[in-house]
Amino acid sequence: MSEEDGSRKASSRLCNFQPVTHCIFELDGLLIDSERLRTESVQKILEPYGHTYSFDLKMKCMGKPDSEQAALIVNTFNLPFSQTEFESQQELQCRGKMGFIRLMPGVERLLNHLKSFNIPMAIGSGSCLDSFTIKTRQHSKLFDVFSHVVLSGSDEEVKLGKPAPDIFLTTASRFEDAPEPSECLVFESSLVGMEAALAAGMQVVLVPDPLVSIDESASATLRLRSLETFRPQYFGLPPL
Repeated sequence: MSEEDGSRKASSRLCNFQPVTHCIFELDGLLIDSERLRTESVQKILEPYGHTYSFDLKMKCMGKPDSEQAALIVNTFNLPFSQTEFESQQELQCRGKMGFIRLMPGVERLLNHLKSFNIPMAIGSGSCLDSFTIKTRQHSKLFDVFSHVVLSGSDEEVKLGKPAPDIFLTTASRFEDAPEPSECLVFESSLVGMEAALAAGMQVVLVPDPLVSIDESASATLRLRSLETFRPQYFGLPPL
């Protein structure tokens, strides 16, 4: 699948898109520019041990619950401390910065547009509650558009993290009118998130890191460079 930017290519594939009624969004790297801070903090922890937080490892971590990311990094490099200690060090690295994370391009416009047409929206993220609260504090008014938030790092009902479908199935079940999975459109930035959405029986708009290859993201319903180029009418939603 070639990169989509809202051009004629996407229009020619409209027959492959099914109308939806509900939208589910990932948080990190999709709505807010938090992955940059996470990457910097991990690299600072690894530097004294001569390790590099590679792009490949970052892709394996993205979208997973915070605790699973920490465990993966600690085990990959056989670090001389526990997963819990890694999370504590990362918190120290990020302290004072998390409250100033910016929105990703196109987010505010799209969310306000969908809200104006009463499209039900929710967040399904691998974050934990404390982290989510801090990262979204300065955007709290905008985030009121979401009917609910499901965080696999804190929610006991979500048994397995991405790429398992639990997070998205749980999020869908908590909408007031509980839509069928096929009626939900997931917006994701990670490959494991894409896999989770597809496993849940949902369509997925992927906005990945530019270094993610076209082949790796070929299963996505639609790949975009930015939410700025998303066209809601492709999925039966009111056009911008």
